[in-house]
Amino acid sequence: MSNKITSFLLSTATMLAVPMVLAPQMVMAQERTISVPAMDMGEALRQIAAQSGTKIEMDPDAVRGLTSLPVSGARTAEEAIDRATKDTTLLTMPGDNGSLVIVNGIIVLARRDEAETSILVRSTSTSSRMGQSLREQARNNQVISSRLMAEQQSQTLTDALRSAGGVVVNNATVQGGVSYSVRGYASNGAVNGMSTPGSSTFAVGATQPIANIERLEVLKGPDAILLGGNSMGGTVNLVTKKPSAEARIYGSAETDRWGLAKGTVDANGALNEEQTITARVIGSAGKADRNFGGYRGNEEYLLAPSLRYKSLGTDALVSATLSKQIAGVIPYAALSPTTKQPFAVDYSKPLIGGKDQGIEIKTKQVDLDVTQEITSWATLIVKGQHQEADLLISQYSPFAVLAGDGTLLVSGSGVKQHANSNTVDSFVRTHFTTGPVEHKFLAGFNYFASDVAAGEPLSGGMAPYNFLTKKPTLPALNKTYKPSFDLDSTQRGVYGQYLVSAWDLSLLAGVRRNKTRVSSFIYSRNSGQINEGVATVPNFGAVYNINDHISAFGTLAFGYQPTFSTNRLGEPLPDTRTRNSEVGLKLDLFDEKMLVNASMFRLRQSNMLMNDPVAPRFQIAAPGQLGEGYDFNVTGEPLPGLSVVATFTHTEYSYLTPSSFGNIVVAQPMNVYSLYSSYRHSITDEMKAGLGAGVYGRSGAAMDRRNLNRVPSSVQVDVNAFLTYGDIDVNLGVRNLFNRRNYGPTVSTSYVPLGEPRYWRLTVGYRFL
Repeated sequence: MSNKITSFLLSTATMLAVPMVLAPQMVMAQERTISVPAMDMGEALRQIAAQSGTKIEMDPDAVRGLTSLPVSGARTAEEAIDRATKDTTLLTMPGDNGSLVIVNGIIVLARRDEAETSILVRSTSTSSRMGQSLREQARNNQVISSRLMAEQQSQTLTDALRSAGGVVVNNATVQGGVSYSVRGYASNGAVNGMSTPGSSTFAVGATQPIANIERLEVLKGPDAILLGGNSMGGTVNLVTKKPSAEARIYGSAETDRWGLAKGTVDANGALNEEQTITARVIGSAGKADRNFGGYRGNEEYLLAPSLRYKSLGTDALVSATLSKQIAGVIPYAALSPTTKQPFAVDYSKPLIGGKDQGIEIKTKQVDLDVTQEITSWATLIVKGQHQEADLLISQYSPFAVLAGDGTLLVSGSGVKQHANSNTVDSFVRTHFTTGPVEHKFLAGFNYFASDVAAGEPLSGGMAPYNFLTKKPTLPALNKTYKPSFDLDSTQRGVYGQYLVSAWDLSLLAGVRRNKTRVSSFIYSRNSGQINEGVATVPNFGAVYNINDHISAFGTLAFGYQPTFSTNRLGEPLPDTRTRNSEVGLKLDLFDEKMLVNASMFRLRQSNMLMNDPVAPRFQIAAPGQLGEGYDFNVTGEPLPGLSVVATFTHTEYSYLTPSSFGNIVVAQPMNVYSLYSSYRHSITDEMKAGLGAGVYGRSGAAMDRRNLNRVPSSVQVDVNAFLTYGDIDVNLGVRNLFNRRNYGPTVSTSYVPLGEPRYWRLTVGYRFL
């Protein structure tokens, strides 16, 4: 068997990617010795390369998580590597032009992603097509790992995003559902690095059950290079879980105060003796009796199979997601126009109508992700995604408070939409060196197509209703729809990026040219139209390594959103563009067990569209908004057993020029912060116990541009107790420990989201294998 493995490795070792450091003179290795202390294996090999002048290539999966042995006085790179990698399965092979290649001496296996085993995640799957780690990127990004989500007992995307700096979750969508903004701009989100239908045409953006999420990548600042149009202030990328060679079957059960009964099974392992083919199946089913506002409880079903082939030079993954998510109306309050305070009623019961109201989302998704090393200096990446989503919203929606006696303007029309989307993203990444200078270049193509079909309700129009007196009788919620409109859109983008690194400085430049085509058809008018647009968007970045633990970065990134409408005079309205300039520092602390990001940013919007006061059915271009602030986040495990995740974002919002409509940016708090920490301690060889606590808060926010109504500041404290005994895990949590009444940001006095009251959650897990 060893001969076969050796032959296999010899024939493919030159296809390994990620070149390390190349020193200009090989002869220097004979003139000095090599000494490296015990450290992360990847960093140790980089230092050996720098000291010896030998080019060293390595498989990042093979060295990830390994610690080197100390090396002192080695005379050659080979001798230093042998000492550093002793007692590991790493194997040193000869490469091209005198280089050395480090591989797994057994075989290159698909391993569990670090996001499933660690709080600190150093890599992202999408924020850098160059394959850079978070420390190496010229931007302030954040990764929320599935391990953190499990510790915090996150049940929804809203729960998980509380730990995301610069992100504001908006539960105040009168028509149901949840959206979020990044640095002041609404985001549709992405799944596995690929776009989803726009929130302006489809009421729900990126969504996945928590059980299938490996990590949340919070990409701060506009990124037209990555996603084309609509990435104005940043986005959140949902990365789904992947198979690994580790044989593992894990089951869990959850319950809470609201009658939740949910079970999840996650089965994973290799399908062949060589462990090159792996598979994973995740399934979950759950239902709650109610939510804290007395509406129907959340209900969720998931089946997510995936298959992966990984060997030297090849990593191919195909996965599918079938899910159904049902959520009751997010409990809300209404403000009295007389007191400007919430009406004094019992909000644990539905404000309007009965219990059976909410939103239903059905999703079918198939993903393909292939990475193929063509040569030792070129890699081909191909990604594809097909998604189908059905949305049904059935609830009574309050659109306005008409009087202080409790009279609201209410609609029971509902929403019904179906969306299809197809995405292909492919690029070639190359790398080479000239003396001390390393070059990386990529060129690629992106295609995104979506079609949205919306239904028009046959009943349930707006009418006055007094929720205090329950008069008049509410009409039944609409259940039937006829075709309303179809909207098809395509984006075709070509892009290129160039990264050049020499000594401690790296410079990045990129550009994307995007062609957008949108066709629409409105059934009531029996008419349609087609619009097309073209935009070219650049971005720039720089990183300077001050020392081994501190780096400085700067970035200039752009976003845009195409506009195809005209004003009342028939003149085309301009596209909306954003520009983000940012500088910051990144620090590796506690032997690279903690990563700190700190930056200052200025995000400027060229213009924004709003209703024309003269002819409200038309729009006008008004001055855009400006956000200036600083963003701080820290993630890691500074001491054995101790985890810390903290974020603080301060943003001062304003409009570029004063306006008669008001000058306050709505629904955007100035400060958003979170702090979570946990500690686990081994009591015996089989028993480990721990505690965790988190504080999540934000400052107040205006509800209108004149600041006549405001949502007060909010803060919530959660605690968790952990116990692991053998193969059993127990997590008992208390949400909103001090039972504080919190409200969410909103733009409507008739729909002010309520924060959850104090309640408990219990999760019990068991490792079958």
